[in-house]
Amino acid sequence: MRDTRLNGAAQTANPLEAVVDGLEAAVYVADARSGETLFANRAFRALHGDDAVGQVLRGLIVPLPERGDYRVAPRGVEAQDAPCELFDGELLQPRTGRWYHVREQAVAWVDGRIVRLGIATDITERKKTAEIARQQEERIARTSRLVTLGEMASMLAHELNQPLAAIANYCNGCAARIQAGAPASSLLPAMQKAAGQAERAGKVIARIRAFVKKSEPHRRATSVAAILEEALVLVEIDARRRGIRLSVELDDGLPDVRADQIMIEQVLLNLTRNGLDAMSDAPDDARALVVKARRSGDHFVEIAVIDRGHGISGEGTEWVFQPFVTTRGEGMGLGLAICRSIIESHNGRLSVKPNPEGGAIFTFTLPIEETACE
Repeated sequence: MRDTRLNGAAQTANPLEAVVDGLEAAVYVADARSGETLFANRAFRALHGDDAVGQVLRGLIVPLPERGDYRVAPRGVEAQDAPCELFDGELLQPRTGRWYHVREQAVAWVDGRIVRLGIATDITERKKTAEIARQQEERIARTSRLVTLGEMASMLAHELNQPLAAIANYCNGCAARIQAGAPASSLLPAMQKAAGQAERAGKVIARIRAFVKKSEPHRRATSVAAILEEALVLVEIDARRRGIRLSVELDDGLPDVRADQIMIEQVLLNLTRNGLDAMSDAPDDARALVVKARRSGDHFVEIAVIDRGHGISGEGTEWVFQPFVTTRGEGMGLGLAICRSIIESHNGRLSVKPNPEGGAIFTFTLPIEETACE
């Protein structure tokens, strides 16, 4: 390429410049030390005007990384270090609201000095499309949660009815004692029991409310034990009603994972309820559901849901994750597809394999917090 400082809008002089001018991406070259723009293709000049060449790059429209975001400080690159990559990432131009994928390399210019060769591609429409897809996925996931709770409604009603009935009985008993002239101190045990039952009902309602409510994904350092404890509150109720033993096995010293707790609870609720459904006809000695959590290598925690149900054939281990595929007559066939989408959005993996003892083992991984932040 020739130096176009004196003739930024001039007609290109060679085939290579013609190719660069034909790109939709904005291409520029700037002095690594002064930031002066030495070359700009047609797309770049369309954004900044034909006088862009000769101006300081940081004052123009194409967004640039902050100095601390560069892999190598441009001003510190010596001739023997070039070429080397300086930056590769997505940046927002706050003045225009448009997104660009910006990539810069340090290279030697025609006169021997070190320059920044940059390519900025407008990705605003792609970002908008991705955001629409993300919002749609969240709506589908929330609908799935509502469907799941709809299927569990009778079980939840039964679970709430028990403490409410107990509260009513304790209160009626207290009223009868008061009418009979019993001393106030004799009412204390019954009132304490009524308060305990009210607390129990409140916890069930709070758990349902947190699970259903619409919220933005919020990934943060989360305890695996806390995720399991919160998710399995509802599962334990259903398992007890069905006469299925539920057990949890956690390795000691599990590190925190980086996850949205409500979304991972949704995955666990789907997988465990599928396991309970699969054991509806199992003999008594096989009616057991096990949830295990252990460290998997240096970067992940693995959680497994193990049932002793009818199992999945080898051919079905991928088929079951397809949308609208279900073995349940009343199911929508979206649960496992949504589960896989949620886990993959957390940079994990969801898979299934046959249980050697009969049934199926669903396993998913979540990144350890330190790994996710690197």
